[in-house]
Amino acid sequence: MKKIILTLGALSLGLTACVGNTGNNSNSTVTQAQVLQDNLNFFKLGAGVDPQTFMPYDTIYVDKTTHQITRTVRQFNTTETGLYLNILLLIAEQKIPCTFITPTQALVQMQTIVNELLSLQTTPGKSWKGLFYWPYQIESDGNITPGIDPTSTQATSTIPDVDNSNLDFSLAAVLGAYQSSSDSTRLHIATTVQQIIDNQTDGWSQIAALTGEPSCPNCIRAGWDTATNQPLGYYIDRKANESRLSPLWALIQGYTSNESSFNQMPLYSNVTTLSSGESITAELTWDGTTFQLFLPRILLREDQLIPNYDQIASNYITVMQNFIESNNVPAFVSASSGVDDNYYSFGVPSLSECDSRGWCTPPSFVNGTPHATALVNLYSPSISNQYFNSLYQCGNTLTPYGLYDAIGQNCQTGTELISLDQGMLVLGLAGNDIANYVGVYLQRIGKWSLVQRLYQSYQPVPLN
Repeated sequence: MKKIILTLGALSLGLTACVGNTGNNSNSTVTQAQVLQDNLNFFKLGAGVDPQTFMPYDTIYVDKTTHQITRTVRQFNTTETGLYLNILLLIAEQKIPCTFITPTQALVQMQTIVNELLSLQTTPGKSWKGLFYWPYQIESDGNITPGIDPTSTQATSTIPDVDNSNLDFSLAAVLGAYQSSSDSTRLHIATTVQQIIDNQTDGWSQIAALTGEPSCPNCIRAGWDTATNQPLGYYIDRKANESRLSPLWALIQGYTSNESSFNQMPLYSNVTTLSSGESITAELTWDGTTFQLFLPRILLREDQLIPNYDQIASNYITVMQNFIESNNVPAFVSASSGVDDNYYSFGVPSLSECDSRGWCTPPSFVNGTPHATALVNLYSPSISNQYFNSLYQCGNTLTPYGLYDAIGQNCQTGTELISLDQGMLVLGLAGNDIANYVGVYLQRIGKWSLVQRLYQSYQPVPLN
């Protein structure tokens, strides 16, 4: 689940960035390494990370003039937690440099975070059968409790597949890195992580058995509602969506043996005519966003799994480039904050199944977002870098904590920086290490061949 909209708490900080500066320099060429470092600063303690719990704050608001943090959303979801855990893993293993967290400090933070996740599982009312709520609240004393559901302003009762499976793949990366470690600290982290995964067996097994959508009979339910004690009213029923990892995780762990829960999810393509007059066939995600196609790529080497991956990725990026160039947007588009600090499912209408079927109406305007531009790096570093240079040539897009989440057609910005998006940005630029660690884990438990077989079904068919 992409975004926590509710704003809680207020904080005014004047922290100093550790790397980079906020004066965009149009006379120099920015590198991907510099972009990574500039945006890693979001995860400084007291900025985008809670100094007591080490959990990432969902959103911070940064004044456009003073660049001080004016508000902080003291909530998080487990996708955000997992991505930050993976960033810490890369720092601990010196895969990415960081001037404000040492490898030893990264290990301490990792152990604290996994201990807190385990505590949420074992404390009554803080999880459901080992699965985690969306979202959680960080109290002023460091206590973590189920938070407010921003869609209802009531206490959350939502146990979503998508955030739990995203976290689980992030945990799998830790296991891939540390499960065979001879270092006692790393091995202890891995042992705690394995406990967390083992504790989810009852919850995942119950959800994975709930199928029956008429158009996708073997697709699993999207989660559980603890208020009604019933499954959520929708299914994981599209392969070209970030939630495709949910049935995949259930199959990997043996919570279900029904491979149709993954294979049967529909996957469509459609023909788009570019500004040049060329026609191109591209995969359709639900909203035509970047993260729906590429977020799972952070966690899994889909480039080694999806048949014709190069063509699928290239065509999708080409259509999106055509769209953003036609609309004078300096970055790729995805679900993100807008320059008005509201949240939108920005996407390319011709890449959206929902729009193509006439079921959805896209926003009346379009903004770009840095994290989408970073996700493109996982396929084409040169294209990603091209657009980051455009972003840095805009005025006032860079704060001490990273690039603003929303960049408008004339380089205007909002004031939000979002933990989930900053996590995708940093890990998108970091490359393949996290996905490779997950691959090690899958090989170790003997499931890589299963994943390879399942992904043979990842072949788009023309929209009907």
